[in-house]
Amino acid sequence: MNKRKKMVVEHAQALFLEKGIQMTSIQDIIERAGISKGTFYNYFSSKYECVGAILQQIRSEASLLQSELQLGKDPKDINLLIEQTSIIIRINEKRGLSALFEELLHSGDTDLKKLVLNFKMAELEWLANRLVEIFGEGLRPHAFEAAVICNGMQQHLLFTGKFINQRGLNVKTVAVSVYQYMQIIINCLINENTAVLDTEKLVLLKVSLNQDKIKREEILSLYDDLIQNFKLTKPQLDLATSLRYEIEQEPLRDAVINALLQPFLDSFKGSVLYNQAREIMSETWHFQKQ
Repeated sequence: MNKRKKMVVEHAQALFLEKGIQMTSIQDIIERAGISKGTFYNYFSSKYECVGAILQQIRSEASLLQSELQLGKDPKDINLLIEQTSIIIRINEKRGLSALFEELLHSGDTDLKKLVLNFKMAELEWLANRLVEIFGEGLRPHAFEAAVICNGMQQHLLFTGKFINQRGLNVKTVAVSVYQYMQIIINCLINENTAVLDTEKLVLLKVSLNQDKIKREEILSLYDDLIQNFKLTKPQLDLATSLRYEIEQEPLRDAVINALLQPFLDSFKGSVLYNQAREIMSETWHFQKQ
């Protein structure tokens, strides 16, 4: 998403939070963003496509920070997951996601509800995979249910803490306690057959939502753009070229990619291309994990 489109998305989100999605018109967005009607329709076919772009931007922001935090770290470290989870919650709170979801789910519009479901499914799928990385493949059949339980506990504890005006109760404190509880719950899911969600129906839901996956060609084009259109230093060029080569391999050599990503990002520190490198790193990391 280019810089100007991001600016329009941020103005639209501010309006949606102030007035509500239904009460905000396209003209309101145009006037707030200081753009022409033609520019708006060049970016979005409708107001609801703009809503989708808002959710995508929030998800991309969280994904970027999560992947950057994980580079060079042990994925089995529970403290790393606590930090990553805390980032998601803080971003969602900062962006007023709960209020947006509330309106979208009560809108009666099937497409808008699907946007929310896609967002939540992606968030839960990420958490499910992280839980498997930490607690082992034995959890895989019930990882999504574990993610639902974990996410629900965090949300309701934070909500209740705010409701009773409990001072000192923050996101990280809640996450630490929740993951201690999860060790007991995960043991029950794996060894005590306590799972209640129908895994076949979950698969059908995922298929029906048609969650987009990052394509190999998309990642390769990001590297091609960087390599061909910008003047890179020799370390930057060598690392970008090496990563591009690794992305072409089937199967992916995860250990090699993991060893290259941090040096790749570090090589752009202090450069005007640093943010672009961060986005490429994040997309590479997620392509590798999906």
